[in-house]
Amino acid sequence: MGISNWSIMGRICSIYIFARSQRYKIPDNVSFEDAAAISMVGLTAWHMLVTRANIQPGQTVLIMGGGSGMGIAGIQIAKLFNCDVIATAGNKEKMNKCLELGADLVVNHREPDWYKKVRNLTNNQGVDTIFEHIGKSVFAQEVSLLNMGGTLVSTGATTGYDSEIDLRYLFFRGLNLMGATQGTRGGLEEIIKWTSKGKIKAIIDTVYPFGDMVMGHIKMMESQLFGKLVTTPQKL
Repeated sequence: MGISNWSIMGRICSIYIFARSQRYKIPDNVSFEDAAAISMVGLTAWHMLVTRANIQPGQTVLIMGGGSGMGIAGIQIAKLFNCDVIATAGNKEKMNKCLELGADLVVNHREPDWYKKVRNLTNNQGVDTIFEHIGKSVFAQEVSLLNMGGTLVSTGATTGYDSEIDLRYLFFRGLNLMGATQGTRGGLEEIIKWTSKGKIKAIIDTVYPFGDMVMGHIKMMESQLFGKLVTTPQKL
């Protein structure tokens, strides 16, 4: 298995040459498909929650977009650390699957008052950590949900990057707003280790033959998936 850097933004190819430092031998009980599905999202989620946010047992963690590849990894990592997890998702089916993954509570982030529901679920106490990758449409509300000394760690902005926040939350509550991208080799090793132990699961929506990957892009654009889309290269 190999993890590439960002020198080329996206690729689908039959053969790709990795530098030795970017290669990692996966355990015998982890398939190539599972390794492909969990490696990038798991690595980034681990870096966000463990390395940057330093989550601790008993904390309340809000996982935004729990039905996405990032969110699926985030839910499982937070539960691995014995946190209380509130997840969000965009429809009932994905909400139920978040609960199956281990989330303790779940709300629909497409509802205008989603953040009020999260606040009610915490008895108006707020959350300790927010796992954020949605961006502009929810960022201001997320910041308002953090409790004293709470942490928001962001790795994406799929709905826009030019968000506004009420700065009073930032200084009166002593909040920590952090960014994260990918992670370390040590984080990758942790993710693969816990996957091999069955504590973290690689959730795959569909495996496509190489030549059918256009269907995967369509499915992704329409948000009609739960988990990762994986392509298997054709034999040459």
